[in-house]
Amino acid sequence: MTTRRLFLALNATDPLSQSFLPTYKKIKINFDKREIDVKWVPIDNFHVTVTFFGDTPEQNIPRIEEVLNQVCANFAPFDLKIDDVGAFSNEHDARVLWLGVQKKRRFQELKEELEHTFLEAGLLKHKEERDFSPHLTFGRLRNPRSVKDMISPFKRKSFGKIHVNEIVLYESKLQGHYPVYIPIYRAKLTGEEKPLEEEAYSTNDFQI
Repeated sequence: MTTRRLFLALNATDPLSQSFLPTYKKIKINFDKREIDVKWVPIDNFHVTVTFFGDTPEQNIPRIEEVLNQVCANFAPFDLKIDDVGAFSNEHDARVLWLGVQKKRRFQELKEELEHTFLEAGLLKHKEERDFSPHLTFGRLRNPRSVKDMISPFKRKSFGKIHVNEIVLYESKLQGHYPVYIPIYRAKLTGEEKPLEEEAYSTNDFQI
Protein backbone atom coordinates (compact mmCIF):
# COMPACT_ATOMS: atom_id res chain seq x y z
CA MET A 1 0.00 0.00 0.00
CA THR A 2 1.39 3.36 -1.05
CA THR A 3 1.42 6.00 1.69
CA ARG A 4 2.17 9.72 1.62
CA ARG A 5 3.13 11.95 4.54
CA LEU A 6 0.42 14.62 4.64
CA PHE A 7 -0.53 17.70 6.63
CA LEU A 8 -2.82 20.73 6.37
CA ALA A 9 -1.37 24.23 6.56
CA LEU A 10 -1.75 27.89 5.69
CA ASN A 11 0.54 29.12 2.95
CA ALA A 12 2.38 32.15 4.36
CA THR A 13 4.72 33.13 1.54
CA ASP A 14 2.70 36.22 0.68
CA PRO A 15 3.30 38.85 2.10
CA LEU A 16 6.23 37.49 4.18
CA SER A 17 8.33 37.22 1.04
CA GLN A 18 8.50 41.02 1.31
CA SER A 19 7.87 41.95 4.96
CA PHE A 20 10.15 39.33 6.55
CA LEU A 21 12.83 39.13 3.86
CA PRO A 22 15.17 41.90 5.23
CA THR A 23 15.04 40.39 8.75
CA TYR A 24 15.48 36.88 7.33
CA LYS A 25 18.67 37.96 5.55
CA LYS A 26 20.07 39.68 8.67
CA ILE A 27 19.40 36.62 10.84
CA LYS A 28 21.10 34.36 8.30
CA ILE A 29 24.15 36.66 8.27
CA ASN A 30 24.30 36.53 12.08
CA PHE A 31 24.33 32.72 12.03
CA ASP A 32 26.81 32.49 9.14
CA LYS A 33 29.28 34.76 10.98
CA ARG A 34 29.31 32.27 13.85
CA GLU A 35 29.44 29.30 11.47
CA ILE A 36 26.27 27.78 12.91
CA ASP A 37 24.81 25.06 10.72
CA VAL A 38 21.16 25.90 9.98
CA LYS A 39 18.80 24.45 7.40
CA TRP A 40 16.84 27.51 6.27
CA VAL A 41 13.27 27.04 5.08
CA PRO A 42 12.91 28.65 1.64
CA ILE A 43 10.47 31.56 1.77
CA ASP A 44 8.27 29.93 -0.87
CA ASN A 45 7.83 27.02 1.57
CA PHE A 46 6.70 29.18 4.50
CA HIS A 47 3.57 27.72 6.09
CA VAL A 48 1.62 27.50 9.35
CA THR A 49 0.72 23.89 10.20
CA VAL A 50 -2.95 23.29 11.08
CA THR A 51 -3.36 19.49 11.21
CA PHE A 52 -0.83 16.69 10.77
CA PHE A 53 -2.03 13.41 9.23
CA GLY A 54 1.29 11.61 9.02
CA ASP A 55 1.72 8.60 6.75
CA THR A 56 -1.59 8.28 4.94
CA PRO A 57 -2.81 5.71 2.38
CA GLU A 58 -2.81 7.36 -1.03
CA GLN A 59 -6.33 6.08 -1.63
CA ASN A 60 -7.58 8.35 1.21
CA ILE A 61 -6.59 11.58 -0.53
CA PRO A 62 -9.82 12.11 -2.54
CA ARG A 63 -11.88 11.69 0.65
CA ILE A 64 -9.57 14.09 2.55
CA GLU A 65 -10.10 16.67 -0.17
CA GLU A 66 -13.87 16.16 0.02
CA VAL A 67 -14.00 16.62 3.81
CA LEU A 68 -11.66 19.61 3.61
CA ASN A 69 -13.98 21.35 1.16
CA GLN A 70 -16.95 20.54 3.41
CA VAL A 71 -15.37 22.22 6.44
CA CYS A 72 -13.94 25.19 4.54
CA ALA A 73 -17.43 25.99 3.26
CA ASN A 74 -18.34 26.95 6.85
CA PHE A 75 -15.58 29.56 7.31
CA ALA A 76 -14.99 32.98 5.78
CA PRO A 77 -11.47 34.27 5.06
CA PHE A 78 -9.66 36.05 7.91
CA ASP A 79 -6.33 37.72 8.72
CA LEU A 80 -3.61 36.64 11.15
CA LYS A 81 -0.90 38.93 12.50
CA ILE A 82 2.70 37.73 12.30
CA ASP A 83 4.87 39.00 15.14
CA ASP A 84 8.02 38.11 17.08
CA VAL A 85 11.02 35.85 16.45
CA GLY A 86 11.82 33.00 18.83
CA ALA A 87 13.15 29.47 19.21
CA PHE A 88 12.09 26.01 20.38
CA SER A 89 12.70 24.56 22.89
CA ASN A 90 14.02 27.91 24.10
CA GLU A 91 16.53 30.58 23.10
CA HIS A 92 19.33 28.93 25.11
CA ASP A 93 18.81 25.41 23.71
CA ALA A 94 17.41 26.04 20.25
CA ARG A 95 16.66 23.55 17.51
CA VAL A 96 13.94 25.46 15.66
CA LEU A 97 13.61 29.15 14.76
CA TRP A 98 10.07 30.51 14.43
CA LEU A 99 7.84 33.49 13.77
CA GLY A 100 4.87 34.01 16.10
CA VAL A 101 1.37 33.67 14.63
CA GLN A 102 -1.75 35.23 16.15
CA LYS A 103 -3.97 32.71 17.93
CA LYS A 104 -7.29 33.99 16.70
CA ARG A 105 -10.59 32.50 17.79
CA ARG A 106 -11.67 31.87 14.22
CA PHE A 107 -8.43 30.04 13.51
CA GLN A 108 -8.87 27.90 16.62
CA GLU A 109 -12.46 27.08 15.64
CA LEU A 110 -11.37 26.14 12.12
CA LYS A 111 -8.70 23.78 13.42
CA GLU A 112 -11.11 22.16 15.90
CA GLU A 113 -13.80 21.59 13.27
CA LEU A 114 -11.26 20.14 10.84
CA GLU A 115 -9.93 17.68 13.41
CA HIS A 116 -13.40 16.71 14.64
CA THR A 117 -14.68 16.06 11.12
CA PHE A 118 -11.59 14.14 10.02
CA LEU A 119 -11.72 12.01 13.17
CA GLU A 120 -15.38 11.17 12.55
CA ALA A 121 -14.55 10.24 8.96
CA GLY A 122 -11.74 7.94 10.13
CA LEU A 123 -9.14 9.99 8.25
CA LEU A 124 -7.24 11.30 11.29
CA LYS A 125 -5.63 8.92 13.77
CA HIS A 126 -5.98 11.12 16.85
CA LYS A 127 -6.53 14.69 17.93
CA GLU A 128 -3.44 16.61 18.98
CA GLU A 129 -3.25 16.70 22.77
CA ARG A 130 -0.97 19.72 23.09
CA ASP A 131 -2.40 23.22 23.20
CA PHE A 132 -2.60 24.74 19.76
CA SER A 133 0.44 27.00 19.37
CA PRO A 134 0.46 28.43 15.84
CA HIS A 135 3.91 29.39 14.55
CA LEU A 136 5.93 29.48 11.38
CA THR A 137 9.25 27.62 11.26
CA PHE A 138 11.93 29.34 9.20
CA GLY A 139 15.08 27.51 10.29
CA ARG A 140 16.29 24.27 11.90
CA LEU A 141 19.63 23.92 13.67
CA ARG A 142 21.62 20.75 13.15
CA ASN A 143 22.87 20.94 16.77
CA PRO A 144 21.04 22.71 19.63
CA ARG A 145 22.69 25.84 21.00
CA SER A 146 21.97 29.32 22.36
CA VAL A 147 20.62 31.77 19.76
CA LYS A 148 19.57 34.57 22.09
CA ASP A 149 22.17 37.11 20.92
CA MET A 150 21.40 36.47 17.26
CA ILE A 151 17.62 36.86 17.41
CA SER A 152 17.18 39.36 20.27
CA PRO A 153 17.33 42.45 17.96
CA PHE A 154 14.20 41.19 16.23
CA LYS A 155 12.07 40.30 19.26
CA ARG A 156 8.53 41.71 19.16
CA LYS A 157 9.03 42.94 15.63
CA SER A 158 5.87 42.95 13.49
CA PHE A 159 5.83 41.43 10.01
CA GLY A 160 2.29 42.38 9.06
CA LYS A 161 -0.54 39.96 8.37
CA ILE A 162 -1.27 36.92 6.27
CA HIS A 163 -4.67 36.72 4.60
CA VAL A 164 -6.14 33.25 5.13
CA ASN A 165 -8.51 32.36 2.30
CA GLU A 166 -7.60 28.70 1.81
CA ILE A 167 -6.28 25.59 3.54
CA VAL A 168 -3.57 23.69 1.69
CA LEU A 169 -3.01 19.93 1.77
CA TYR A 170 0.75 19.37 1.66
CA GLU A 171 2.91 16.32 1.19
CA SER A 172 6.20 16.23 3.12
CA LYS A 173 9.12 14.50 1.41
CA LEU A 174 12.65 14.05 2.69
CA GLN A 175 15.37 15.63 0.60
CA GLY A 176 18.60 14.54 2.20
CA HIS A 177 18.13 15.04 5.95
CA TYR A 178 15.45 17.72 5.65
CA PRO A 179 11.85 17.80 4.41
CA VAL A 180 10.44 19.66 1.43
CA TYR A 181 6.75 20.53 1.25
CA ILE A 182 4.68 20.00 -1.88
CA PRO A 183 1.14 21.45 -2.14
CA ILE A 184 -1.21 18.84 -3.61
CA TYR A 185 -4.65 20.40 -2.99
CA ARG A 186 -6.10 23.80 -2.04
CA ALA A 187 -9.55 24.31 -0.47
CA LYS A 188 -10.99 27.84 -0.42
CA LEU A 189 -12.73 29.30 2.63
CA THR A 190 -16.15 30.13 1.20
CA GLY A 191 -18.33 30.65 4.29
CA GLU A 192 -20.19 33.85 5.13
CA GLU A 193 -18.56 36.55 7.21
CA LYS A 194 -19.64 36.45 10.88
CA PRO A 195 -20.44 39.60 12.89
CA LEU A 196 -17.40 41.36 14.32
CA GLU A 197 -16.39 39.95 17.68
CA GLU A 198 -13.38 39.77 19.94
CA GLU A 199 -11.17 37.27 18.16
CA ALA A 200 -8.30 36.69 20.54
CA TYR A 201 -8.57 34.41 23.54
CA SER A 202 -6.51 36.74 25.67
CA THR A 203 -4.60 40.00 25.60
CA ASN A 204 -1.59 37.97 24.50
CA ASP A 205 -2.83 36.83 21.13
CA PHE A 206 0.52 35.60 19.86
CA GLN A 207 1.04 32.01 20.89
CA ILE A 208 4.08 29.92 20.12
